[in-house]
Amino acid sequence: MSKLFDARINYVGESPLWHPLTQTLYWVDFPNKLIRGKSATQTVEYQLAEMATAIGWIDEAHLLIATETGLYQFHLLTQKTVLIINVEHTLTTNRSNDGRADPWGGFWIGTMDNEATLNKGSFYRYYQGELTQYISELTIPNGMCFDKSRCRAYYADSQSQKMFSLELDPENGAPLAGVKPTLFADFSSTKFSPDGAVVDASGNVWVALWDGACVVCISPSGEELSRIDVGTLRPTCPGFGGVNAHQLYTTTAQCGLEQEPVLPHEHGTTLLVSEQIKGVYEPAVIIA
Repeated sequence: MSKLFDARINYVGESPLWHPLTQTLYWVDFPNKLIRGKSATQTVEYQLAEMATAIGWIDEAHLLIATETGLYQFHLLTQKTVLIINVEHTLTTNRSNDGRADPWGGFWIGTMDNEATLNKGSFYRYYQGELTQYISELTIPNGMCFDKSRCRAYYADSQSQKMFSLELDPENGAPLAGVKPTLFADFSSTKFSPDGAVVDASGNVWVALWDGACVVCISPSGEELSRIDVGTLRPTCPGFGGVNAHQLYTTTAQCGLEQEPVLPHEHGTTLLVSEQIKGVYEPAVIIA
């Protein structure tokens, strides 16, 4: 059973990110336009001008934040926000969703229709100053994560309740030309949807199951290895941190559960799932 890490209630907590240089876990709460963080010595909260849905780290002083209009550089001390690149900023019916840094210094960001209209979502990659759309016709893009040793990316479409794998070029991390995504995990026969995901040091994928109250571990071959009950119905995204990246955290959502009983954690809190898994710290995003 997971333990409470931070008691602040997030409407939809997402994108837990351990910053290895500041020893702080950061995450977002949307649509409340918040970045929250907690370390051994302090608890922080930043109010943003736009809704943020995903974050990465650039250096000791800066985060990358993905908002409804693009990718921005955010200074943790001054809170100055500088545009890196626009993403679908003229498409007012769409917003950002899940995103994660890749091991080659890039950052992937999903977009989706505000009303989750079918097939209006995509995944883009920011790399060396350029933005490229690589995956389209998704509805709720989620679960983007990376296994560098296998040159593989994983992602989910929560609406279809499926996860996919995508082979990457070992030199630059771009999807291999002419190679199509393959089905990795299928939850469509259940009531659960794959949300955020992360890869551990052994190449296993840990995915949060929305409405499933658990985080599931899946091997690189697609075999389910274990499930950890998190104690609230809607976990949203796991992430590794702590000493040697052995701590697995997850954000959760209060959304839709405002009147539901506590199970045993308050819905929307941030949780420590396990301290027994060897994880990997997220890589820095390289800004051209």
